[in-house]
Amino acid sequence: MNDGMFRRLNVSTLSAIGLLSVCLIAGGCVHSSMAKHASAFSVATGTVINSSEDAYRAAIKLRHDEQISAAVYAYDKDANWSPYREVKPLLTTEQLDARIKVLDGLKAYAASLVELTGTPSAKDTAALNTAAAGVGSNLKSLNQGVAHDLSTAIPKVPVMSTETAHSVSTALVAIGDYLIARKVKGSLPKITREMNPQVLTLCELLNSDIVILRRQADVDYQLLVTEQDQFIRSKGTSLNPIQHREEVGKLLDLAAQQKANDDLLAKLQTALHTLALTHQALAAVAQGDNPESIQQKIGELEAAGQNLQTFYQSLSSK
Repeated sequence: MNDGMFRRLNVSTLSAIGLLSVCLIAGGCVHSSMAKHASAFSVATGTVINSSEDAYRAAIKLRHDEQISAAVYAYDKDANWSPYREVKPLLTTEQLDARIKVLDGLKAYAASLVELTGTPSAKDTAALNTAAAGVGSNLKSLNQGVAHDLSTAIPKVPVMSTETAHSVSTALVAIGDYLIARKVKGSLPKITREMNPQVLTLCELLNSDIVILRRQADVDYQLLVTEQDQFIRSKGTSLNPIQHREEVGKLLDLAAQQKANDDLLAKLQTALHTLALTHQALAAVAQGDNPESIQQKIGELEAAGQNLQTFYQSLSSK
């Protein structure tokens, strides 16, 4: 082999090694980037889910307070009024529990994505597997009673359609099976692609649910405001100035509660909608599409979760 041929071969070999190194480094960067995105998505999802569960409980309490006020107004009008009559809840204990199971399932799923891009210890993996299996079983337990468990206590609300119930059941089983199996060796692109329709289905279900809750709350509070306004006007001058001021104050309190309730549910709706869009962006970037969008979406998800959490805390402090 002459010197010229050796130099050409040497240059070619070095170029190939250099190209391979670039590919490995780039692959490492992609993997590192996806691990970072998955971790950020998991943390932001955790904030959204925790705050969503708090928001549901707060909305139920506001509805309870509203129903107590309605019972007081009904005292003079309803001949069958009884202090033992059950207050109509926004959601029964069982219905709230069903929603918590769905939310916990989404949270556990988001946490599992971090494991797909990392190398957790055997101890951490075992703990995650045990927790995920329990959540997965809870999700699958909802499968047979979707239309009932994920309904509301609000009268005359249309029953969930067979098509919707089937779609939700499919999503619950798919994510439940994934969490129970915990096939961590699967790739992030594959898992997010397969689970994306299921995540969207569950988020869409909860969002449509909140539309009903907001509408009912608005009807309830409007009725209360009307009742209180009519009470003040019917009493006229029989109320002394101090009593008049107190009753008008109650009217203002009702209006403030109505706004707080609607704001809370609106922020919950925004957070869950943003969760769906962010997972869709994560699934896309895992396939190599539009990597610029994921950071923006995760930022929006973090902001939505924090906004919901801050608002809930402001209600709790009152």
